[in-house]
This record gives sequence, C-alpha cells and structure tokens, in this order.
Amino acid sequence: LKLRGSSDFDSVAQYQQFITTVVNKLNRRCHQRLEQERQHLQSLPARRFVDYTELTVAVTSSSTISVKRGLYSVPSRLIGERLRVHLYHDRLECFVAQTPVVTLPRVYPHTSEGRARRIDYRHLIHALAAKPQAFRFSQIREDILPDDNYRALWVIAQQQFPPQQACKWMVSVLRIACDHDIESTLALELLRKAQTTGLPSLKALQARFLDQQKAPVIPLRQHSADSDDELLTGLWQQHTCTHNDGEVSTHG
Repeated sequence: LKLRGSSDFDSVAQYQQFITTVVNKLNRRCHQRLEQERQHLQSLPARRFVDYTELTVAVTSSSTISVKRGLYSVPSRLIGERLRVHLYHDRLECFVAQTPVVTLPRVYPHTSEGRARRIDYRHLIHALAAKPQAFRFSQIREDILPDDNYRALWVIAQQQFPPQQACKWMVSVLRIACDHDIESTLALELLRKAQTTGLPSLKALQARFLDQQKAPVIPLRQHSADSDDELLTGLWQQHTCTHNDGEVSTHG
C-alpha cells in the first residue's frame, strides 16, 4: 500500500484484485519449495473450518437487530424471533433454529465510537403500510428511504401535502416501488412530474398501480336433477330382467 501511494480503492473487487496480485507475487518466490512439500500433504478435511463468530440476537419491534455496533433491518415476519447469527467479516448469515432466513452484508462504523446502519426498506415496507404514520416518527426514517431521489420526494411531499397525508403518500410510493420492482424508474418519473404538475395524488397512484384484474369467469355446468334420484333413500330405478326360463320380472 505504501508503494501504491494510497489505500483508497474504487470498489471491493478492485481491492480484492490488488490482494490477489500481491499474494501471487509472494507465492512465486516459494513455488519450488511448495511443490516439494505438496507431495507430503494430507487430504483436506471433509468440512470447512469455522471462520465465523456465532451470536444470538433478538429481533426488535421495529424489525431490526443490533450486531457489533451495527444496526440491520430484517424481514418484518421475524419480529419477536431470536436469530442465530453467523458473523463473517463481510456478511451475516441469520438462522431461526436450523433454518436460514436471511443473509445481510456487514457494515462497519466510520469511527471507533460510531454505529453503522444497514436498513433495507423492502424488509419494513409491508409492516409500515399497516401503520404509515410510524414512518414520520421513525428514528431510522432517513435510512428507510433508498436513495437521494426518494429523500427529495419526501421533502416535496411534505411541502405539497398535510403531514399525515404526506407520510401515507411516501409509504405508498415505497410499497409500489417494492411490489412492482420499479424503484429507480418510479422515483425519476415522480421527480419529473413534481417539477411540472406536482406530485400525483395517492388515489391516482393507487388507481394506476393497484391490481385491477377482475376475478376470472368460471363457467357453471348445472347437472340434471334426475341423477339425484339415485342418492335418495327409497327411490330406486326399476330394472327389467329376463330369466333363463324366459320369464320377465321387474324389480327395484
């Protein structure tokens, strides 16, 4: 890193490539000795060694967990559960008993005293839709908004609508973005409209995006009522039988 002159990288992939290059350069120095030693190495163990720390955490009523000075959102269906977390350097693998339920990228605070947050609005939005006013007073409200475009929409919504209506409008937009997988396109479209005609009303958004499909028409086939006679006690159809001696008899 000193020879490189900087410890800044544009992406994790670029940093990983840097590490791979350095390791390969070091390995070339001992390549011949490694080949000699490899002849005497035993087989690798059948199971991977434990390279994680195991923790147990509770999911709060706000659908979050706290792990190593980091706050993470989890799907709202896990509220009240106790999760078993396998903590790796780059991710959290969460389990309920032995069942894997969610994997989260790990975040680190920028300072030794700070805390990091990793909030995914898709984990929370359906629970928020049931009580949208909770969004307005949430301590992680700014983290729930996916990006700067949605933060700008929230500012405009507060200016255009009364507080309660603005909160309900914002939660509905987030739910539409999640359910229809149109997060980026929806935000850009609404920002363009805000600059010209203003934000569309909540009713207009619901009329456009809510499922308007009618129930399928199922053809009805009414059976004949005569066939029910076979099921009624005491009402039997008469059958005519011809015996071997030629005699004909009728019975029920």
